[in-house]
Amino acid sequence: MAKRFSLVKQLLLILAVICLLFTTLLMPLIDYNLNSIVDDQMYDSLKEAQIDFSYYNYVPNKKNRRVTHFLYDASMNVFMEVNGNNISAEESIFLYQGVFGNDLEKLVSSGTKQICSKREIDNKTYYYLIAQMNDEKYLVSLTTSDYSHDLIVSLKKQIIYIQYAFLAFIALVLVVWVLSLINPLKKIKSYIDAIKNNEKSELNIKRADEIGFVSDALVEMIEELELQEKIKEEMIHNISHDLKTPIALIKTYSQSVKDDIYPYGDKNSSMDIIIENADRLDHKVKSFLYLNRLDYLQGEKKEIEPFEIKNTIEKLTQQLSQVHAHLTIELNLDDVCFIGEEEHWRVAIENIIENASRYAKSLIRITLKENYLEIFNDGEAIDEDKMEYLFKPYVRGVKGQFGLGLSIVEKTAHMYGYEVNAYNKEDGVSFIFKKK
Repeated sequence: MAKRFSLVKQLLLILAVICLLFTTLLMPLIDYNLNSIVDDQMYDSLKEAQIDFSYYNYVPNKKNRRVTHFLYDASMNVFMEVNGNNISAEESIFLYQGVFGNDLEKLVSSGTKQICSKREIDNKTYYYLIAQMNDEKYLVSLTTSDYSHDLIVSLKKQIIYIQYAFLAFIALVLVVWVLSLINPLKKIKSYIDAIKNNEKSELNIKRADEIGFVSDALVEMIEELELQEKIKEEMIHNISHDLKTPIALIKTYSQSVKDDIYPYGDKNSSMDIIIENADRLDHKVKSFLYLNRLDYLQGEKKEIEPFEIKNTIEKLTQQLSQVHAHLTIELNLDDVCFIGEEEHWRVAIENIIENASRYAKSLIRITLKENYLEIFNDGEAIDEDKMEYLFKPYVRGVKGQFGLGLSIVEKTAHMYGYEVNAYNKEDGVSFIFKKK
């Protein structure tokens, strides 16, 4: 439900809940614990009062009027109030009989040195401490809950002030924290709105947390989308151009043959040109359809079994060696398995070898190990500025044909959990597949 509100409202709701919890849970707990704290404080106060009383050699001490002292003489069986608080005889009898009399008799009869306790009478609590002064005299120090009440109120005020200060500090920290989240989120929203409206905008959020990661990822995504859009436009332009040229040639030469005009000298030579351009057109359409089919297959979820790729490479190179008789194809193949459809890998490897054959001087070397495939040719190095876009659709090298072969290779590798990269070597170029 809180997700329906803004972050500021959520923050206020959290603070309200915290304050409610403090009021309903913490304060009763504080009241409960204060009782034991106050009891200990009261007994300590009585002990200090007795020390002061003893220090003045039984002379009434007016320093602490909250404590009443009674001196009991066991030999004479009499006790009297000795610190000048003017306790009446009736009150003294009441205190003796209702509060500390029993404990005083126990202490005298048992020989115990000290007893501290409390009694509750008529909603009033009496704290007392009985201590033996010498063999015959006992000092009874007593105070009431009036003092403890004042002490509790004082402690509660201190705790409440500390509590409010703590809540104010937490609220300030949370407000600053939420504001630090809201501002970059607003920037991100403005950036997205600008992109949606095809407006130029920049997003520069320097943060090392998740918001910074999202911001960087968003900028990278927009840049990638812009690049993909640019590639898409170039691809459409290239497709139009690549299809337009052979179609125009086929149409022109066909019309010429129909009119008994043979641009290449005779009917057969002219028809060969028409067939050659038809084959080129057919190859382009098939490559484009195959590339789109790989995009479709990437979205499918099905279990892929490994297969022995060594046999596939041996059969493929045996066929290609007949076509490229001027090249030496060296094989260094281990008996390993690759994950994926054999036909897809055959097309990908064939595209790499066909690409290598156009650049190689005399050698193509294929090395196969566990989760590793390298296809090397001893041709010229690839321009470094083309490395980044080498596997993009319709990016062609100097001797490239359609610009789809290496894109098919990369899509096949990624589809089965491999990565492929091109590397310039001292004596040539290597295309290397590795398992991610």
